[in-house]
Amino acid sequence: MTIRAVFFDFGGVLLQHADGIDHKAIEARLGLEERTLFRCLYRDSRYMDYQVGRCTNEEWIESIRAAAQAIVGLERVAELMNAWQQAERLLNPLMISLVERLRAGGYRTGIISNTIPGLEERLAREVPHLIPLFDVRIGSGDIGFAKPDPAIFEHALRQMDVPAEASVFADDVRSYAEAARAVGMHGFYFTGYDQFAADLRSIGVDV
Repeated sequence: MTIRAVFFDFGGVLLQHADGIDHKAIEARLGLEERTLFRCLYRDSRYMDYQVGRCTNEEWIESIRAAAQAIVGLERVAELMNAWQQAERLLNPLMISLVERLRAGGYRTGIISNTIPGLEERLAREVPHLIPLFDVRIGSGDIGFAKPDPAIFEHALRQMDVPAEASVFADDVRSYAEAARAVGMHGFYFTGYDQFAADLRSIGVDV
């Protein structure tokens, strides 16, 4: 079946880093061990609850503070929190250019992201120029289920009104790309622009 729609993960695909933030640079500047920020934000906090809307933003932030205190000590919590909250989130210009070319070629495009509630509001506030580039923008925190749950892909396909076999999904988490394939989409594990462009060409998408 001819490809009609291409879906993208946001962090690590459209953004240069998994959550848009260069964790290693922050940790090096603060003299922290690698993955300290990841542990505070995602592993030891209530992020897994928050990404499907099961806790509030305030509860998530407090859980980050508690995790940071346990890992770096009370005296460094504010330093770590400020570094995270003030960090610049960088887009991947090659991928944004690819999205623009796909749309010019008649393909529909969408975002499927595991993220905290309020994806649409954050896009409008932080990168409003991206909104017209995507017909569908799906955030796990806004619908109550997250990758690799097949429900998030099925929801995105319904919103885009395309069959799974006529769609593509790219994610920098291999298991999420595999989950997309399990529902019938062309799921590709994303490791960089050149690789993904080659993947698209392999299924007849003109890039």
